[in-house]
Amino acid sequence: MQADALSVRHALRVMQLRLAGTLPEAVAGTLELVLAEVLNNIVEHAYRGEGGSIELCISARPGALVCRVADQGVPMPGGELPDPPRPDPALAIEDLPEGGFGWMMIRELAQDLQYRRDAGRNELRFRLSLG
Repeated sequence: MQADALSVRHALRVMQLRLAGTLPEAVAGTLELVLAEVLNNIVEHAYRGEGGSIELCISARPGALVCRVADQGVPMPGGELPDPPRPDPALAIEDLPEGGFGWMMIRELAQDLQYRRDAGRNELRFRLSLG
């Protein structure tokens, strides 16, 4: 798929249609949320809005979905997955930062997150439990 906002929306819609009725609704929603964040991060940060391509592979395993997303954009800062600090739960809503919650959400919803950079390619793998 192309690395732009419209292509991301289209890919998510196609995924919804293909998987409709095959997954529990909560799992389908989680998959869409995680992939939307991952794919949009690639568009915005890996390619910096300049376009490129993204490979997406979703496969079923016993009790889980395994996802692999690859691109040829810039590498993750420091060559590692972001692990932002959790905000102080005592903060008032109006004092919370406006953004920066994407990776926190991905880490909460996905399991076995793995990132590697090899031969100019970023590859992210993760698993979502079906149970």
